[in-house]
Amino acid sequence: MNQIPIKEEKNIIYNKKAIKIILLLAVFGVITGLVLSGVFVNEANQIIEDMEETYIPLNPYSTFNPLPLETSDIILPSLGIIIVCVSIYLLLGLIIIYIKIFLKTNSKYIIGLLFFLTPLFIQSIISVNTLRSLFISSAIPYIHIRESIGFGFGGLGGIIVMVSIFEIIGLGILLYLSTE
Repeated sequence: MNQIPIKEEKNIIYNKKAIKIILLLAVFGVITGLVLSGVFVNEANQIIEDMEETYIPLNPYSTFNPLPLETSDIILPSLGIIIVCVSIYLLLGLIIIYIKIFLKTNSKYIIGLLFFLTPLFIQSIISVNTLRSLFISSAIPYIHIRESIGFGFGGLGGIIVMVSIFEIIGLGILLYLSTE
């Protein structure tokens, strides 16, 4: 006996509400990140100007002529701030969604998720402040120090940004699944 396979049509249904929420939160994160980056660049340039007066070289024969940050100096730090801000907004969205779910269900599981998300939110805010202080790293005259705390591969800034990228992926998936 020959069996004829039944063809099933599979309709892929996307959660449009979740996609809209994720995109909206990402846009808010990008805008906030751009604004904060501008503020941090101005602040870093002011610190660099003040450095010239207070700089004490390790080598008395070396000269230090700090220059304001250039575009190439601010691309990676600004991108890092934007990525962390997107993460913050996704965390805020998840916290709000879980608070709404908790108010409807009083589930202990949701309280656990809120206790999990709140420290991540605080960590992201601390990451913004850490990245803020790293804007000036390109003006540090000692290359080994600059590379270890800056945004190069393996530098502190680069590590924070990499962690935040993976955090955004996980939070986006969690937000998508939580709005079904």
